Amino acid sequence: MSDSQKSGSDKAATAVVKSTQKISKIWLIPLITLLFGGWFIYQDIQRQGVSIEIEFDTASGLEEGKTKVKIRDVVMGRVEQIRLSDDSSSVLVTAKLNEDADKFLRSDTRFWVVSPKVSLREISGLQTLVSGAYIDMSPGIEGEPKRAFKALQEPPVTPIGTPGLRVYMESEQTFTAQVGDPMVYRGLSVGRIETVEYDLEAQQAKYSAFIEAPFDQLITSNTRFWNSSGIEVELGADGVGLTTSSLESLLIGGITFDEPKGMAAGEPLKQDTVFKIYSSKKSAESHRYSEKVYYILMMESSVRGLEEGAPVEYRGLQIGQVEEINFELKDMARSLSAEAYKIPVLISVQPALVNLGDSQAGKEMISKQISAWVGRGLRASLKTGNLLTGAVFVDLQHYENLPDQSLGRMQGFAVIPTVPDQIVQFADQLNTTLDKINSLPINGMAQDLRTLLQDLASSTKAFNATSSSLTTKLDELDMQGINGTLNSLNALLSSLAADDQGLSSVNQTMVEVQEAIRELKPLLQKMNSAPNSLIFKSQVAPDIEPRGVNR
Repeated sequence: MSDSQKSGSDKAATAVVKSTQKISKIWLIPLITLLFGGWFIYQDIQRQGVSIEIEFDTASGLEEGKTKVKIRDVVMGRVEQIRLSDDSSSVLVTAKLNEDADKFLRSDTRFWVVSPKVSLREISGLQTLVSGAYIDMSPGIEGEPKRAFKALQEPPVTPIGTPGLRVYMESEQTFTAQVGDPMVYRGLSVGRIETVEYDLEAQQAKYSAFIEAPFDQLITSNTRFWNSSGIEVELGADGVGLTTSSLESLLIGGITFDEPKGMAAGEPLKQDTVFKIYSSKKSAESHRYSEKVYYILMMESSVRGLEEGAPVEYRGLQIGQVEEINFELKDMARSLSAEAYKIPVLISVQPALVNLGDSQAGKEMISKQISAWVGRGLRASLKTGNLLTGAVFVDLQHYENLPDQSLGRMQGFAVIPTVPDQIVQFADQLNTTLDKINSLPINGMAQDLRTLLQDLASSTKAFNATSSSLTTKLDELDMQGINGTLNSLNALLSSLAADDQGLSSVNQTMVEVQEAIRELKPLLQKMNSAPNSLIFKSQVAPDIEPRGVNR
């Protein structure tokens, strides 16, 4: 075989293998079937709803397969399973919700149990007496999607999305409000207390409250909050005060806010602002100004009746208040001394109260004025403001004939000189009066008084003797004869009154007597003017009688 033939046979024996990389069309049928099956399964799962887990403190009122989950009384699902947590500290409830509820399940979604509740604040959930308890749901608005939640013990005070403003407050007093108590503005409830906490380190009660729109615009940097629970009766230096709030606050308490009168418009509220809750409206108004000038008073007399917040007055005008009694002074000597211990009282003077402005310039003006007045006799003293309560206040007055004195300094505070209070002054006047009484000649006056009493006793004895003699003389009179005469006279008068004829004769006799007296009257007058006319003929010519006119 030649070489050319061999090479041709080798080429015919070699096979070439190629890959097609194509899927048979027969596989399209199961693939389409699988896609349709998955779609149907997804649709079925979607129709079954969304499964969530809610943690409760207790399962009271909840039943598997019966308890409903609602939004605004619209049923959104039911409870499927109830079980204890791994540490048995809570109850885990699995609920199946409708597919429409998926968009409401976010991190700010809230759940709580609705059951019958009767309290001073509200009466709610009475419909559950028939239908049974249910789980209420507040839809979420912000946050990421979520499927596990912690239920609330009480319904949220403010629904999510309510327009308004959330404010934060604190109080160093006892708890003045509870969750759900109203926020009151001039008698109108405009919000609610949302949370109440207590800071153990700061020893303060902290609150958050929501003020609904449009009343949230009333909150400014000058807003003051105070407790309006119940009836406020104040017994102070100004007298007896009685303050009441709305009926709701009277029954369940609450917090009131407003801007004190006389303050300028406040600035917009900052997010980190924390307001202080004052004990009363008067206390809130007394703290309406921020700028103060502080002074120390070293009181030598008793401070009984003086309380923190008592007014500081200048000629009857309140210009400040008492800040602290028995103020601690570190540089004050505490060693034993023969002199009485002086009680330091810290007071403040507010320039805005004397129309100098709530500013640094006003503080400087007050400091200069007080310093000048002290050099001219300005002194501080305690005066009684209310005799019923015994409350006192600090009074600043100008006194004459006092030695020159200037403001002292103690621990960075100016010291205003003091004078004895009214009680001490009254005691001094009383002692002076007693000294004058003691200087009187009491012994001589007592001897004269003793002699006068002896003379009076002798006169009394003589009067008693005269009275006895007069009584004896009256006894000696013939009282029986006098009585008989009076009886006869009464009988005569009675007979005259009974006999009409006798009475008429008496009257006739009296008339005749009067006529005789009338006739004798000219004779008596003539004898009075000319007594000798009865013997001698009268020389007096007769009166000329006028003649009539001839006709």
